[in-house]
Amino acid sequence: MPYTGNDGSWIFDAEDKTTATHYRVIRSDIHNYNFAEEDTFDLGLMEESFMASEFIDSQLSRVQTTYKGYPALEAKFRDKQGSIYAVRFIIQGPHYYTLIAHGRQELPEMNNFLNSFEIKPFIYQAAKKETDTTLYFSVITPVFPEEKKIKLDIPRYQWMGGEGDYEDPESEDLLLESGAFRNKIVANDTTGEKIYISFYRSPRYYYSKDSSLVHRDKFVSYRGDSSWIVKLFKTTELPGKMKVWEAILTDSGSSRTIWTKTYYKNGINFSLTTQADTLTPPGDFVKIFYETFTPVDTLKGTNPFVKKSGLFFEDLMSKDSVLQKRAIKHIGDIYLDSSDLPLLKKAISWFNWKEKKYLDTKKSLINKLGNIKTAAAANYLKELYYALDDTIELQYPVLENLLQHKTLHAYQVFRDIISTEPPVLDFSTTDFYPYTPPTISAMGDVDYSYDDGKFLDELSDSLALTKTILPDLLPLLNLDDYKSAVMKILGEMADSNIVKPADYEMYFSKFLLEARQELKKQSIAEKKKAIKMAEESKEERKPSYYYDEESEKDKGNEDLSLYAALLIPSWETNPVVRPLIGQMLASNDKQLKYNTLMQMLKHNLSFPDTLLKYFGSLDDYRYTLYNDLKRMKKLDKFPPLYNNHTDLGKSALLAEKSYGKPDSLVYIDRLKTEYKGKKGFVYFFKYKAKKDDLTWKLATVGLVSENTHEFLFEDTIKVRLPKYSYEVFNYTGYNRYNFTGFTDTKADTNGMLADQLKKELKKMLYSRRKSAKEFYEGEKNGTMLSQHID
Repeated sequence: MPYTGNDGSWIFDAEDKTTATHYRVIRSDIHNYNFAEEDTFDLGLMEESFMASEFIDSQLSRVQTTYKGYPALEAKFRDKQGSIYAVRFIIQGPHYYTLIAHGRQELPEMNNFLNSFEIKPFIYQAAKKETDTTLYFSVITPVFPEEKKIKLDIPRYQWMGGEGDYEDPESEDLLLESGAFRNKIVANDTTGEKIYISFYRSPRYYYSKDSSLVHRDKFVSYRGDSSWIVKLFKTTELPGKMKVWEAILTDSGSSRTIWTKTYYKNGINFSLTTQADTLTPPGDFVKIFYETFTPVDTLKGTNPFVKKSGLFFEDLMSKDSVLQKRAIKHIGDIYLDSSDLPLLKKAISWFNWKEKKYLDTKKSLINKLGNIKTAAAANYLKELYYALDDTIELQYPVLENLLQHKTLHAYQVFRDIISTEPPVLDFSTTDFYPYTPPTISAMGDVDYSYDDGKFLDELSDSLALTKTILPDLLPLLNLDDYKSAVMKILGEMADSNIVKPADYEMYFSKFLLEARQELKKQSIAEKKKAIKMAEESKEERKPSYYYDEESEKDKGNEDLSLYAALLIPSWETNPVVRPLIGQMLASNDKQLKYNTLMQMLKHNLSFPDTLLKYFGSLDDYRYTLYNDLKRMKKLDKFPPLYNNHTDLGKSALLAEKSYGKPDSLVYIDRLKTEYKGKKGFVYFFKYKAKKDDLTWKLATVGLVSENTHEFLFEDTIKVRLPKYSYEVFNYTGYNRYNFTGFTDTKADTNGMLADQLKKELKKMLYSRRKSAKEFYEGEKNGTMLSQHID
C-alpha cells in the first residue's frame, strides 16, 4: 500500500535486501486548467526538484527520451555517501511519475525495475446517477462527492465590508437573480483524475452588446487565448435550444490536453474542464461524466443580449420592497444610454428622503448620468445641481459626472456652475465614499473611471478641455477651498505646455509673493531641523528615531515646486524670478532642489554644473535622474562618471524600496542570459537589511543591455488598462524584462557563491513560466521581481 507525502503525492516503496537496493515510485497529480506546458520544461522541473534534495552530490548523466510513448527524462545521480540513484521521470497528462532505484553501485536490477513500470487503465466501481441541486445538473458517474451541509450563523457582508441589504438570508431565487457563479471539483482520489465544474447565471439586469461568442461555430479562444492547437472542436444543440461547445486543446511541445465542454442557454452557463493527455484515452470516470452530464431544464434565465433598463426602472419604482431592494443593490450593473434618460430623470426625482438609504441610492443614480454623454444629460445635471439646494453630498457627484462627459458642452456647463455658484468644499463628508466595484463590462472599458465624489480631479483627465474654461477657473484661486486644487491643475497644464505665463499673468504677482513667503517658511524649517539634529548628536542616549533614515529623509515642498513650475516660464521676461529659483536650488532639502532642477532642465535654462554631478553621486537619486533625463531626451547630460551598470543598478534597487532601505548593498557579479529575444545581463548584489544582521541576502538587477551606453531593457508592449487600475490598485506599469528586486535568499558565503548565482538566475527565468509559477514559492519577499508570467 502507498503512503502520502507532505505534498499529497502517492509514494510506493520496496527493498531488495539481497542486493541492498531500494526502489520507489512517486505519483504527483497536478491539474492546470489554464495552460499546457512543454513536456521538456516540466520534466526539467521534476529533475531540478530531485537534484535539490540535500543528499544529492552530483548528476552523472541526463537523457531526454520517451517511455512507452510517454515523454520521459532519464538521469543518474551520486549522493554524498557515493551511492547511485537511477531515476526516470514520466509525464502522463496531469500525472507525474518519478521512478527511483537506489543502491551502493549501479546494478542490472535497477534498469529492470525502471523498465518494468507500466501505466495501466484505471478500474472504477459501478456508475450511478447523481444530482447536484446547487449547480443544477445530474450525471451518471462512479465518483461523486458526498454532500455535507453545514449551517454557520455568520452575518452577511457586502464586498467592501459593510452589512448586507438583507437582514434575513436571501432565497435561492433572489441569489440567482442577483447573478450566481458556483463551482466544484469532482475528484477520484485513487486515480488522481479531476473534473472542474462551474455554473453561472447572469444577473437579472445584465446586458451585453456582443452576442458573437454565443453564435460561434468554430474555435475562437479559450479563456481569452486564441493560440491553442485545436485537436477537436464541435458544436451541438440539445432539445430546448441549449447550445453545447466541446473542445480538446493542446499546445506546442506538450503531450497534455485540456478538454472542455460548455453548455449555454439564455444567460445560463455550465462548464466542464479536465486535463488529460494525447496518448491515453480518457478513463471511464471522465468519459461517462462528459457523456451523461445533463443540466436541469427547469432553471429560468434572462437573455443578456436584451437591454434591461425598462425592467430595472420598473423594479426600482415598484411598490414591492423585494423588487426595489434588488434594483437598488444592482444599480451599478445596469447599462443605460441616451434613450434611457427620461426614465433615469424620473427615477432620480421619484426617490425622496422617505426612502431607505436615500443619499447612497441617489448618488448611484446620479453616477449613471456620467455615461450618458449627451447635451441633454449635461443640461439635466445643471438643472439637478441647483435643485439639490446645497446638498453637497449630491452636488459633488453631479459635478463629477458632468466632467466625466469630456465634451466641450459639458465643460461649459460646469464652467457656468463653478464660476457663479461653486459648492463649499468639505470632502471630509465623503472620506468613506462608498466604492462600488466595477462591473464586468466596465472592467474592460479603458475609459472607465470610478466615482469618488471629489470632482476637481476630473479636470486633470482632459487638460485641453480644461484650458477652454481656464479664465473662469482662475478666480477660484481667491477661495481657500479651491486654491490648492486649482493651483495643482494649473501646474499640470504649465508642465504640459498647455498654458503660457500670459494665461495667468494677472496672478503672477500673487504667486511670486506667496512663493517668497513659502520659501521663508522652508528656510526656517530647515534651520530648525539642522539645530535639532546637531543637539541630538551630542546626547549619549539618542532618541530611537535619530537612527531612522526615513524620519530624516528630505520630503521636498510641493507648494514651492508648484510655484516653480508656474514662475520659471517667466524666467526670460521677468528678472525677479531668477533669485527666487536660485534660493530653491540652494535649499538643504534635496528633494526640493531636485524638483527645481528638473524644471530648469525642462525649460532649457542654465543652472550650476555641479548639480547634475551632485545628484548623480547620490544612490537615492541617480536612477531617478537617469530616467527623468531619458524621458526628456537629454540623457547626454547625465554625468558620465555614474553612467555605468553597477552604479545605476545599485540606485535602481534602492528605488524599489519605498521604505526600509537596506543598511548595506554590495555588487557581487553579473551573469549573461537571454530572455524573450533580448540578450543582456542580470546583475547580482548582496545586502543587509540592518547593520548587525549576521547574513547577507541576494538582490538582482535586470535585464541589463549588453550595450554599456544603455541600461535596463524597456518593454515595447504597451498595455492600456482602465484608469481605475492606476487609481484604485496603484498599478505602476508592465515590463516583461524586469528582474530587479530584493530576495530573501541568503547569499552563500562558503565559497559556492558562483554556483548559487547560476542557480538563482535559472530560477528567475524558470519562474516566469506558468508551470513553474508556484515552484519557487516562498523564495522571494514582497518587494521582489515583476509578477509577469509568460
